[in-house]
Amino acid sequence: MNKINLSLVLMFILVISGCITGSKAVKPSSSETGKSIPAMQKKSLSETSVTVSSVKMRYSQITNMLSELIDIKESSTASGDNNYLGISENKLTIFEIRGNKDDIKEASMKLIYPKGIDKVSVELNNAIMSRFLKNAAPEFLDWQTKVIKILDKFNSLKAGIQGTSEENIALNNKIIKILCDKNAGYIVLTLKTQPY
Repeated sequence: MNKINLSLVLMFILVISGCITGSKAVKPSSSETGKSIPAMQKKSLSETSVTVSSVKMRYSQITNMLSELIDIKESSTASGDNNYLGISENKLTIFEIRGNKDDIKEASMKLIYPKGIDKVSVELNNAIMSRFLKNAAPEFLDWQTKVIKILDKFNSLKAGIQGTSEENIALNNKIIKILCDKNAGYIVLTLKTQPY
């Protein structure tokens, strides 16, 4: 039963991961209606241009469509800063947010790909990664291709000294750091906002 629910959630995420949400809903074109959802590498859902009006990253933006898959709890630090931490039901995604709900300073997501991971868990991790990146930087319209490149890089790494890679993507007032570690079997995405 759990596997069926996970499959339904995965299908839901894959369908909506190609749409940018906000004040406007984006509906699939008539040619996509009724078709089965292909694998991530073959999927070609269209992106829509979005104008970002605020320079601040809000909690509601970064958690959009993720809070249904990851149980996120609020906690306070000794310094009085707000932290939000969440772990997916299958324990393969860890999500952390730092800052106030109206002004997020940093958000990070650790996606774990252990040896022997099943296909449904891989596709769920991939869809969660894609949604996190689209929430973090909706102004970048080609996250689908970028996610495939990140996964290709991760899968091509060899365990040992050459088992890690790091990349920074600078977008407007934010930086997204991507760390792939084949030795430990995870990908970490870290979003940091920068003042203008």
